[in-house]
Amino acid sequence: MNIVLLSNHWYPSPRKAGFHHLADAWHTLGHTITFATVGFSWISWLRRDFRIRYPGIWQARNVMQTVRPRFASYVHFTTLHPHTTMIPLLDRILSPCMDRYDRYPLGPLQEQIRNADAIIYESCSALFLVHLCRTLAPTALHIYRVSDDIRSLRSTPVRMTEVEQEVAPYFNMISVPCPWLTTKFPHLHTVRMQRHGLLTSSFDDCHQSPYTPGSCNAVFCGVGFYDMAAVHGMAASTPDVQFHITGIERPTSDPVPTNVKYYGEIPFAQTIPYIKFADCGLYTLRSSSRPMQAYTDSLKIIQYRYCGLPIVSPNFLDLNREGVFYYTPGDATACTLALKRALEHGRHTEYAAEVHSWIEVATSMLT
Repeated sequence: MNIVLLSNHWYPSPRKAGFHHLADAWHTLGHTITFATVGFSWISWLRRDFRIRYPGIWQARNVMQTVRPRFASYVHFTTLHPHTTMIPLLDRILSPCMDRYDRYPLGPLQEQIRNADAIIYESCSALFLVHLCRTLAPTALHIYRVSDDIRSLRSTPVRMTEVEQEVAPYFNMISVPCPWLTTKFPHLHTVRMQRHGLLTSSFDDCHQSPYTPGSCNAVFCGVGFYDMAAVHGMAASTPDVQFHITGIERPTSDPVPTNVKYYGEIPFAQTIPYIKFADCGLYTLRSSSRPMQAYTDSLKIIQYRYCGLPIVSPNFLDLNREGVFYYTPGDATACTLALKRALEHGRHTEYAAEVHSWIEVATSMLT
C-alpha cells in the first residue's frame, strides 16, 4: 500500500514519537511511506517552535526527500498555520484563517495523497486537511490516530477542537491509545482502542547497563509536564538513589540535588538502556487545568511496563495497573514514600505481557 502520514513531527528529528514508529513498522511490512510534517510555517519561527532547532529542517521545506527506498519525508511549509494566540477572543476572530489552511498548495505532496491507499492523520493541524484529502483520495482509507488529547495541550486553538468533532464522522477508523479517548467520540462505531506499541526488539537487544553496578536508579523520560519539585524532593530525601532525567534540560534557576542527572533531549535509542536497567520508572507529571486522563497509557508507561518497572505517579492519574505507587503533588513526604514503596516492590517481568510491538499495532490499524 501507499501510506501517507500527516504528522506534527519531522521524521529525521531525534525526538521519536508514535507516528515515527508506525511509519517504520509499515515500511518494514513492505508498504511505501510518505511522512509529511504539517503545522509548520513562519509562525513556527516567530514562536521559536522546538522544530526550528532541528538541523536541516529549513532546507527540507516543501521538498520531497528520500529517506530510504520506498520512504519519503516532506515538510509542508506555509505562510501561516492553525495556532493559538493564547487569547480566546483573538483565536475566535482568527478562526476563518485557520479554516483556510487547506488552501495552501501542497506541492509534490498532492500527488502522493492522490495515489494514497491510506492516509493517517495525527491530532494536530492535519485535521484541517481532512476534507481536502478526502476529495483528492476518495477511495483511500482515512484513519485518525488520536496520538494526544488536544484539549490538554496549551498549543491547541479552540477551533481545532471543534474541527476534530466536525471531521470525526468522515474517518474510516478512529484509533485511540487509551480508554479515556474513546469518550470523545461516544456515538461513533468506528472508534477502536489500540494502545501504543513498542520497539520490543530494541529493548530485547539492549544488554549493556549504563549504571554503576550495585547502584539504585530511577528514570524519567519525556519532554512535557515534568514535575521538578517532586523529583528534587524525592532525591533530597533518598541520597542513595540516583535519578536520571532524559528529555529535560538541566534547570539553571533552581539548585539540583547531586544525585539527579539531566541528559537533555537525546536520541531514543540512547534512552533504552536507562529505562531497561532502572529500578523504578518516574511518571512525575504536573497537573493541568486541562484534561489529563489521556496520559494513563503514554509511551513512557508502555516502556516502563515492558521492562517490568514499578512506577511512581501523581494521584490525579489512575493508571489502572498493578505496581503503580501514588503520591500527592506538593507533599514531599508522600513523594518519598511512593518512591520507597516502588523500590521495595521491585521489578516484575510479567508486566511486559500487556505490551504489543509497533508491528502488531500497525498491522491491526489496517485490518
